[in-house]
Amino acid sequence: MGHLTIGENVFINQGTTIHSELRISIGDRVEMGDGVTIYDTNFHPVAPGDEVKVAAVVIGDDVWLGNGVKVLPGTTIGRGSVVGAGAVVTQDIPNGTLAVGSPARVVRSFEVPPEFKRR
Repeated sequence: MGHLTIGENVFINQGTTIHSELRISIGDRVEMGDGVTIYDTNFHPVAPGDEVKVAAVVIGDDVWLGNGVKVLPGTTIGRGSVVGAGAVVTQDIPNGTLAVGSPARVVRSFEVPPEFKRR
């Protein structure tokens, strides 16, 4: 059975899907646009003989996930980062970055002061 942890002052917009088989952790003051999906499993093997991937997802404090972002198993999104609309997160996103595309890639880094709060 999966475990889901949601921090304080989190905004989850309409059409969002969160599915946890293992563990999904969402930090404080995270904002999610319409239609975000967060999965810690790929549900089915890709090829015959493959195992189903199940790996924890961690979304840090003060993260903003744009419309239609997909967060896949085994990824961490660092504090204060922004993931642009339609991006597919297949690997870790460091603190204080803007990531876009499919797969998501960092296009800009910025300082996130300790006192910063997204909301």
